Amino acid sequence: PKALPVALSLIKLAMRFYRRIYRIERLAKDEKMTPQQRYALRQRLTKPIMKEFKVWLDANFPTVLPKSTLGRAFNYTEALGWLMPILDDGRLEADNNLTEQEIKPFVIARKNFMFCSSVSGANALCFHFSLIRTAKRHGLDPYRYYVKILKDIPCCESVEDYEALLPWNIELEKVGTLKVAA
Repeated sequence: PKALPVALSLIKLAMRFYRRIYRIERLAKDEKMTPQQRYALRQRLTKPIMKEFKVWLDANFPTVLPKSTLGRAFNYTEALGWLMPILDDGRLEADNNLTEQEIKPFVIARKNFMFCSSVSGANALCFHFSLIRTAKRHGLDPYRYYVKILKDIPCCESVEDYEALLPWNIELEKVGTLKVAA
């Protein structure tokens, strides 16, 4: 019973470090900083917070039970190995939220893959998903892009013809851009 208030106190203190780091990340996004600018900002503001967090972790780690949820969280965070790379590369994000958003359609559709009647059918479904997600990633209207490539593929005679249909090579006016909700 006494351990619960202590654990909650440690959690609140740890979250303060994360909030400080994420405020800096928000500033970088709001200012539309280049990777070089983000690197400099992180060196100046984030690095001292992470050093302070490391000292705090080292001081408090011995006070938690290693197999407890809090102990596992401390163990996971210990050495800050998972967050340290952002200090060395301004191109890196502090979290994997964008990746999570990108794979969400696959996670939602995972059960549908079970109903493919063959491995070839599952591979075809994955191929179509890949085309749609890649088109979206490049800002193309996926339906119009799909129609365009299905019409043009039979006319392709060379590698260059196929490469011209890749999402990053296609002319936007031929397929339109993705409509983003406001």
